[in-house]
Amino acid sequence: MTDSRLLRRRRVAATSVVLVGALAACGGPPVSSRGEQQAARREPATAVEQLQQQQPASQPAGAREPTARTPVKADAGVDPIRHRLASMSLRDKARQLIVVGFPGTSAPTAAIRNLHPGGLIYFRANLQSREQIQALSHQAQRLSRQIGQPLLTMTDQEGGVVTRIPGTEDIPGGAEFAGDARWARRTAHSTGDLLHRLGINVDLAPIADVNTAGSGGIIGYRSFSSDPTVAARLVRAQVCGYHAGGVAPAAKHFPGHGSTTTDSHASTAIIDESAPTWRRLDRPPFDAAVRSSADVVMVGHLAFPAIDSTGRPATISGPLLRGLLRQRLGFDGVVITDALNMGGITSWGSSRQIAVRAIGAGVDLLLMPPEPAEAVRGVLKAVHDGRLTEARVNVSVERILRLKQRLGLYAAASSLPTC
Repeated sequence: MTDSRLLRRRRVAATSVVLVGALAACGGPPVSSRGEQQAARREPATAVEQLQQQQPASQPAGAREPTARTPVKADAGVDPIRHRLASMSLRDKARQLIVVGFPGTSAPTAAIRNLHPGGLIYFRANLQSREQIQALSHQAQRLSRQIGQPLLTMTDQEGGVVTRIPGTEDIPGGAEFAGDARWARRTAHSTGDLLHRLGINVDLAPIADVNTAGSGGIIGYRSFSSDPTVAARLVRAQVCGYHAGGVAPAAKHFPGHGSTTTDSHASTAIIDESAPTWRRLDRPPFDAAVRSSADVVMVGHLAFPAIDSTGRPATISGPLLRGLLRQRLGFDGVVITDALNMGGITSWGSSRQIAVRAIGAGVDLLLMPPEPAEAVRGVLKAVHDGRLTEARVNVSVERILRLKQRLGLYAAASSLPTC
């Protein structure tokens, strides 16, 4: 997911040097000298570190605040997450499945009080300065804890052409790394640490799409490479880096947006590949994400007829989510949709219908349904009617709560995986 206006040319001279190195990995001209390449690789990571040095000395907002916990006591020997889950009503559980956007730069008090969502997503219009972002995160978490569960707070901070945090426009991303896994990991670590300081605990990155469509593809240079081996290596590097920085990464867009030329903001994109071709080209970076213990995978509004002949997008496809992602790749973390207000999914049903179909297919988090309250009602009615079971809802909510636990939202320290 991205705002189309962000997909623009980089404007900084130092970044132009980096792009030359990136194009070399995709068949373009090489960087003119080794020294120039090394200098280009040092500069972007330093930009993140400079931002970190400017951070206020206060504790990170939201996460790791021992004074701001939701008090749920469990008996000794009882799994605290299972205990917490058992204390929740079905309505509370259904609300945990929703992530909402909001206008303005202050905590969305009405949305939190009325919807009790599982998470919030920040866009550039919500963010003005580091101090403002910290205050926003702190206020939102404090309110959400008072009435229910802590929040997953997320944003798209990929680097390159997709950045949300003010002052990070020159941070590299995608093909700009020119296949350098150490640089990619260092940048992800620094970015994760910056986000953590701002109270953002999930980054909707890295891009795991392999750019097989070239410059005509919708993902383009947001992808690490057109080579699946290179892309897989950098996905692993960034998953490890984000974890080291204190945030949960979300590899995207499963099952792979890199071969498509259709913008899923407008309509459902189609992966026109055979299953063997997909396994060879598109699968390796997602395998790398799973093996590196990525906490989240974002599913795209992408039809893959070779696996699901109905033409349904992966967002609502059991064969693609339960069959391919869960069973074949072995992913047992949180599956989040791409934004549900995008044209690639809105043509498939209402907020109620899409919520039920997505959860039924294997999704855990519903990102930005056009009518979030209706999405919750849809899940409740589906359980009442027997189209979904409460046990199925419980599986998703438990995954979400365990992610919050790993992020340190119920305790003083996180327990994210290490590489």
